[in-house]
Amino acid sequence: MTYVCDTARHLICIPYSIENLHAMADELGISKCWFHKTHYDIPKKRIAEITAKCTLVTSKQIVNIIKAHESKL
Repeated sequence: MTYVCDTARHLICIPYSIENLHAMADELGISKCWFHKTHYDIPKKRIAEITAKCTLVTSKQIVNIIKAHESKL
């Protein structure tokens, strides 16, 4: 699984799915309270740690990844 984030602290994974998002959060030790329907937010105190494990993309790229998944449903 590849972790993907933007500079606005939005975090998703590829392959993208809700199940994979929750698995990613478990792997990274992120509480479910940071989940927001289609993505996780990176906790402020852990930005440097988690972004170091991610591929940095634009917010628009994150939206496009989510929309591509939704169009397959």
